[in-house]
Amino acid sequence: MSTSALDGQFALDLRGLEKLRQDAAGDPQKHLRDAAEQFEALFLQKMLQSMRDATPHSGLVDNSSIRFYESMFDQQLSQHMAGEGLGLAEQLVAQLSDGTATDAN
Repeated sequence: MSTSALDGQFALDLRGLEKLRQDAAGDPQKHLRDAAEQFEALFLQKMLQSMRDATPHSGLVDNSSIRFYESMFDQQLSQHMAGEGLGLAEQLVAQLSDGTATDAN
């Protein structure tokens, strides 16, 4: 099991994202994996949102409060799924690296 930059991180933590941006500005190759994992989390969140939008809403579970909490759940779930790794981050690192990066797992 790998140690991910996303482990235990709250999905809406903007300070963590800002820190990643600042760290990556200094040494982009070193923080490429972290940025790729953040992108994977964002991609998964959009996918979950699209899946939820495609399902019909009716009855007792169709109000703005439920949709708000579902959105928060989807954000945190996508962060967790990206932390476990689905392979998208690895592919991005391989594509964007200069050929000298090794797997940090």
